[in-house]
Amino acid sequence: MRKTKSSPLVVGIPSTTLAGDDIALLERVRPAGVILFSRNIDTPEQTRELVTGLKDLDPRPFVTADLEGGMVNRLSGLWGDLPKPAEAASAGRRAVRTLGQAAGAACRSLGIQLDLAPVVDLDCPGGCLSDQGRCLGSDPDRVVILARIFNEGLGKWGVSGCTKHFPGLGPVPADTHVELPILESDEEELGRQLNVFEELGTEFPAVMVAHVVTPVLGDAERPASLSRIVVERAANLPGSPVVLADDLEMGALSDWGDLPERVVTAIHARNHGILICNACDRIEEIVNHLEAVTEDDPAITSRLAEMNARMGTLARDLHQRAAAVPTPDDETVEQLWEQARKEAAT
Repeated sequence: MRKTKSSPLVVGIPSTTLAGDDIALLERVRPAGVILFSRNIDTPEQTRELVTGLKDLDPRPFVTADLEGGMVNRLSGLWGDLPKPAEAASAGRRAVRTLGQAAGAACRSLGIQLDLAPVVDLDCPGGCLSDQGRCLGSDPDRVVILARIFNEGLGKWGVSGCTKHFPGLGPVPADTHVELPILESDEEELGRQLNVFEELGTEFPAVMVAHVVTPVLGDAERPASLSRIVVERAANLPGSPVVLADDLEMGALSDWGDLPERVVTAIHARNHGILICNACDRIEEIVNHLEAVTEDDPAITSRLAEMNARMGTLARDLHQRAAAVPTPDDETVEQLWEQARKEAAT
């Protein structure tokens, strides 16, 4: 299996261990990052061994996971439930800080450098994220404050966060895992949401772009994640964060070509990184398709080089930040998770 150049992909892996075929594929693909899900996690010791197995890859990928709290908690099998972000926000700043510390300590203890949280979409009644308790509130100023506090909690343990879901899914009733919604917000309404991302731009190394059509931003056809207009808007936030396209396998993109074609479209849209979370058996197909496309399209080759540079810098920064903080023991993690549950309940 021949090696490719470094790729801007953030990929999922199939199980709790790295088999020889898995290592060979990762060495072939050379992803910028690896994303963990519940299928990869059995015990703390097993998860650390799995992550340790990624260290010898060249370049060394960063490790990421979704750990928001509530229903989005890939580590529930290890330490139980965490409160929903909405519950912590209702309890106050201290509860949000402890939620961030609990998430950060757990990630750091396992070798995860990037938490794909917090959700900074504004809470809107009837919105899918609101119904799931994933939002920090409806007031933009308060959401900014609470997102900062959550991020400080992560940072205590050397873990970085990622704001999502640009440009905002708050009013959307549809679940983008299933279908592609249209954001009907006018300029004033969306402006309130965009201000949140702008206020937080310099404080987070990455921002995730959603699969939602946003006519008010100038593209009434393409999902934000595949729209150069919207992606460049995210890339130009203060601090110039790395732009990650949400998982390209989601149902929202079912009408946007086969998976390898979506990856090429996401590259043309000028994302920096691309999530492929579950289609582990198609990663090599995607890389083969990219190599074939680059032979005929010098612009793709140039763009891939830019993406690889940004993602490589992100990986180095994430590793350095995490390495500067001691690793907490399991007892500390357990105590923080219990504290997070108690504080959110008061």
